[in-house]
Amino acid sequence: MRTIKAINNFKVDLFITFFLIALGFYLRTIFVSKMGADLTGVMLLFTQLTAYLNLAELGIGVAAASLLYKPLSEGDYAKIKYLTLLLSTIYRYISFLVLLIGIVIGFGIYFFIDSV
Repeated sequence: MRTIKAINNFKVDLFITFFLIALGFYLRTIFVSKMGADLTGVMLLFTQLTAYLNLAELGIGVAAASLLYKPLSEGDYAKIKYLTLLLSTIYRYISFLVLLIGIVIGFGIYFFIDSV
């Protein structure tokens, strides 16, 4: 039963992945035909920059979930409090860094691209 559920999960995930890839090609074609190549390029530039800024999270959310699993299952509230404070501090520094980089890129983009 577990194997069947895993196979079904894989099939659905594969379908969604291919659907999103096909949708991306279709939408880019529509954007280029309706908005023009220049405006579409600028839109894709900012989309890509936003995606790079999202990478700054560095998988800390997944690490936080795995770190908190054992203390939550054991009911170790002192360790949960410590890890929560530590992770919130780390996220605060990361969010400040992302904000700073975003502001620098936002103002600096005009020096790199002539048509913005």
